[in-house]
Amino acid sequence: MDWLSPLSGLVGALVGAAASYLGTHNAQARALADARQARVDSTQDAAIAVLANVFAELHRHMRSVPEENRRQMDRQAREELAAAERAWDGQLRDLLGPVRIAIETLRDKGLRDRLQGVIGLLESWDDDLEYAYRSQRSWVLGGLVDHAVACVGAWQREEAMPEPNLAVQNAKKSAQLKDEEWQLTCEAADEYRREQAQREDNVGS
Repeated sequence: MDWLSPLSGLVGALVGAAASYLGTHNAQARALADARQARVDSTQDAAIAVLANVFAELHRHMRSVPEENRRQMDRQAREELAAAERAWDGQLRDLLGPVRIAIETLRDKGLRDRLQGVIGLLESWDDDLEYAYRSQRSWVLGGLVDHAVACVGAWQREEAMPEPNLAVQNAKKSAQLKDEEWQLTCEAADEYRREQAQREDNVGS
């Protein structure tokens, strides 16, 4: 029938238009996905660049940490050490600020967790790591930075995260002991307050 010819042409045109639309849509979707991935890759590259630069600065900073030997110090020497420690700590926190921001942009949760753990230990260097300083402070703190560098390197090579080195192990144990001591101190203080209240109640009665 003659009317089938134009109908066939219309169907063919619609099919061709649909195929063209789908092809264009898929190409646009791929372009958007590629652009999104490029932004992600750029962000990751920028974060790694920040970490690399600051880790180098941290290595140098760790070598200048004030070493302590309070038992052999007089009052003036202890005050000078305390002042040096405060100044060093301020510089450390200035360095760690950009590191924290860069870590938050990393997409790999395992790497983020490892690096955040190291940063947390570095931030508590003067309190929680006391029992880790069997040798020099600089050895322990430098070892923490070494572990952070090793984790970033393993991630870039798409390898498994490295095991914590001895400095990290000692730092974690010290932080745990300090936390347990704090909990015991709080419990003892609570118990003392309860006993005081009980004695006051007994006196009042």
